[in-house]
Amino acid sequence: MRFSFLPAIALATAGILLLSSCATSRHAERRFAKKIQKEVEKSPVFNRAFTGFTLLDPETGKTLTDINGDKYFTPASNTKILTLATCLEMLGDSVPALSYYHLGDSLVFRATGDPTFLNPNFNYWQKGYHFLLQSPAKRIFEKSYQGHLKRFGPGWAWEDYEYDYSTRREKFPLFGGLMRLSAVRPDSLKIEPDYFRKLLRPVPWDSGYFSITEVEHFIYYSTKTRFPSDYERFIPINWQQFISDHRLWDILGRPVFGGYGLPEPDTMSTLYSTPLDTVLRRMMYQSDNFIAEQMLLVCAGQKFDILQQDTIIKWMLDSVLTSLPQRPRWVDGSGLSRYNLISPRDLAQVLFKLWKEQPREFLLSLFPAGGVNGTVADFYKGKNGKPYVFAKTGGMSGVHCLSGYVVCKSGKTLIFSFMHNNFVGSNRAWKEEMQRILEMIREGN
Repeated sequence: MRFSFLPAIALATAGILLLSSCATSRHAERRFAKKIQKEVEKSPVFNRAFTGFTLLDPETGKTLTDINGDKYFTPASNTKILTLATCLEMLGDSVPALSYYHLGDSLVFRATGDPTFLNPNFNYWQKGYHFLLQSPAKRIFEKSYQGHLKRFGPGWAWEDYEYDYSTRREKFPLFGGLMRLSAVRPDSLKIEPDYFRKLLRPVPWDSGYFSITEVEHFIYYSTKTRFPSDYERFIPINWQQFISDHRLWDILGRPVFGGYGLPEPDTMSTLYSTPLDTVLRRMMYQSDNFIAEQMLLVCAGQKFDILQQDTIIKWMLDSVLTSLPQRPRWVDGSGLSRYNLISPRDLAQVLFKLWKEQPREFLLSLFPAGGVNGTVADFYKGKNGKPYVFAKTGGMSGVHCLSGYVVCKSGKTLIFSFMHNNFVGSNRAWKEEMQRILEMIREGN
């Protein structure tokens, strides 16, 4: 019997070509990685501050480029990536609005920290409000979680308390935690929600002293000030200062009693409100600090039956994010605190975990798209209007970070984390330089 060596030779030749192709691909990858490394290291912009950068291939889990990737940085709102991971780990497809049970002819409920209750940004989803409003129960009781909730996070700047980005944390937040002032006429303001109208006091004092100020339980404004027609200001609600404990009683138009001393059932039913992805997109696109803080509380309540952020943070680090190269210092949900410290490698690993666990299209939809929406609407614009960067920004004085996903020309997606600390002045130059680097990454893969 004659034996042909041709198939064996063909197979061997194909193997050699495949190995050669793989070697060429690996060589091109290394060359590309070195090029990006050099561009970041030699950047005259980045060298004016402390910069960290990690680039990771989610197909292999391999780190392609790493510059100060193991160093700790102040992440600012990149902290919300950790909050996002917590919510996706802990919650289902909707946010729990209320826990409740019936005691005879009475309804007993407990708030969950849900940030969407009567929040004007989520008017379409108000199951919790309508459930309480339409309850046929003769009496309604509100039970509270045990423990004290600090209204401000650790390390928050004390002078930020009056600004809308520093909204107070609440066990039962209403109206998104904010009051809105807007101009009715040049010398007159209105306040929303209408619930707070009794707080607004016009006074004929000279506007040279003030235009708007909070004194005791009221908000005064000078009628001598000329407010433009597009005037708008948001003021964090301080329930302890402005409104009595009967706020829900006033809103529902019926008594709501405290539930202290009522029996605790073995189980409580849960009423769900807003779709989780809707809430998370608001948190990520608008970098909504209030939602981020409250959603960590919601997760803590679902896991441990207590609204304490440090409890759920510790559990996430000890039980879920155990593979992070450097254990972060993570203290709040929003990133308002400068106590937060995390490395670019850590953020890349969190993003890698999300990439492995979530559907790709869904995951990218949770991140602002470059040139399209959210906090990256003005940068990282793709060709023909098609975005190629899906990432979360993080900024405060001397801090600018950008972490997320970059979709390359080949269709391949890479994970990146840029972290810049300790610069002075505008962050625009850093944005422009990151855009240059990310465009190189897009074109090089």
